[in-house]
Amino acid sequence: MRFKLLVPALVCAVTAHAALAGPDSKPYKPINNGQYAFEDLGPWKEGDYTVPAYPDKPDWVGFYVPLKQDYKFFIDSKTLSIGQDDVVRYVLRVVSTSGAENVSYEGIHCQGKEIRAYAFGDPDAKKWYESTRAQWKRLSGDDVSHLRLAENFCSDDWRTPKDVTEALARLKKAPWL
Repeated sequence: MRFKLLVPALVCAVTAHAALAGPDSKPYKPINNGQYAFEDLGPWKEGDYTVPAYPDKPDWVGFYVPLKQDYKFFIDSKTLSIGQDDVVRYVLRVVSTSGAENVSYEGIHCQGKEIRAYAFGDPDAKKWYESTRAQWKRLSGDDVSHLRLAENFCSDDWRTPKDVTEALARLKKAPWL
């Protein structure tokens, strides 16, 4: 019988407490503890970069791109880098079956699923022309070569490789199917 009297009294006490607290009060007391505070990093920003010298004696590592059998794709392992900004940067070489060659210096931001071309190469003059529209573009299924390269470099959950050794190992391990 006491239980029947205790339940309504408890409900009244909880309701009264909520009513007295008011609509603007917080249900908890904020804690200012620097040990557990997380710094607000804000939006991602690209760090500084330098276009490398045009590859003199490159170490080309090939990778397969489906639906592009008329072309061969290569990365110069000597120019492969991972910046503090988590961008994988590299020199890309694309060679057609007729021998035409395109060389570019690019970057992939794995977490953002984005690609950027910094400069385009002149294989005959062995020099770079910086891109006038070097903006980050979202990876898409229409650009199978860059999508494949990002899949090779980035982990399954789109994380940046921890270092160049891991990035190169992932590229070399990628399937040629």
